[in-house]
Amino acid sequence: MVITILLRKNRAFYKYFSIHTILILIILCILKVFVVCEFPFTLSVDSTHIMTSIQSILKCHISHKNTTFSLCIGHILIIFSLLGSIMFAYKRLYSSYKTYKFFNSLPQTINSDINKILFDVQKFINFNRKIKIIVHKKIKSPAVLGYFKPIIILPQIDFTYDEIRGIFIHEITHCKCKHIILKLIIEFIKILFWWNPLVYLFSNEVDNILEFHADKKLSALLNEQEIICYLEGIVKVVKNNSVKQNELPSTALGLAMNKSESIIEQRFLMLGEKRYKEKQTLKNKIIIIISLLIFLISYMFVIQPYSEPTEEAYNDGAPVITDDYYIIKDKDNYTIYDKNGNPVYAVSKDEAEKDYNYLKIVEENQ
Repeated sequence: MVITILLRKNRAFYKYFSIHTILILIILCILKVFVVCEFPFTLSVDSTHIMTSIQSILKCHISHKNTTFSLCIGHILIIFSLLGSIMFAYKRLYSSYKTYKFFNSLPQTINSDINKILFDVQKFINFNRKIKIIVHKKIKSPAVLGYFKPIIILPQIDFTYDEIRGIFIHEITHCKCKHIILKLIIEFIKILFWWNPLVYLFSNEVDNILEFHADKKLSALLNEQEIICYLEGIVKVVKNNSVKQNELPSTALGLAMNKSESIIEQRFLMLGEKRYKEKQTLKNKIIIIISLLIFLISYMFVIQPYSEPTEEAYNDGAPVITDDYYIIKDKDNYTIYDKNGNPVYAVSKDEAEKDYNYLKIVEENQ
């Protein structure tokens, strides 16, 4: 995840490698999260201090003196994590459902020019799925919602023909490339690991990478003048986005919902300098192979807590018989006593002579 975040911010990386390389890194990150296993080539690395200390802490029990209630710290953390995931999932999914239902209840825009541009764009990029267009005053940035029945929402901005055409190509590209599926997977990871700040940083970068990928597809379809018009449309959106708006759900794919100047600048430079059109096939293949190797190497080692079992563990819970113990013989019966004179357990004559021959045997009458 850290590698993906760092590479996304490096414009030189896009110059030498394709955006598809970043997308492959995202897929490898997702696989790393969900594929938790050990392979035949996996080597165990024993941790005798740090991991064992953590394990000991997690195994500490918390109990109440007046009840039989007892839970270890590890179980408490698991319960806390699951409860947080349930709350997080409800909040996110309900927000997405409520927003989609709201916009779906609104009527299709009656602007004939916008509907005609949409029809032309769908035919141009060969996307036949029905799309609903909503123009709403509270929306500050164009975005697309939904997968099976996409909804494109537009702000009330006076766009030119070429500007809105470029925006439609960008948003429909999200639908055609099924970016929403990747967004949902990342959302699921956020639900599972809501307590991990790195996941939020990774999610933000995935959003940015999907915007770059849509821009790359757009750059292959438009000429230089059309790209300039598309960028001018983004400028209008950024200016309009300075006013606070109601937040769209995290599953939405917005044209310029990220207000970071560095992100907008990077998108402009990537399109303006035509870096998407530079083909580095061999270099891409090399970096993809290296990424796959790193992915496999990450499964080569696994750190595990290691400690020697105690003497009690060796004896399966039986008391440890030391040299200061002794045996009292009463006729044919043999009983082991501890140093305080407390009987431990009875043994047979053979056991006393073979297994406990290092203990002193005392006659009962003595």
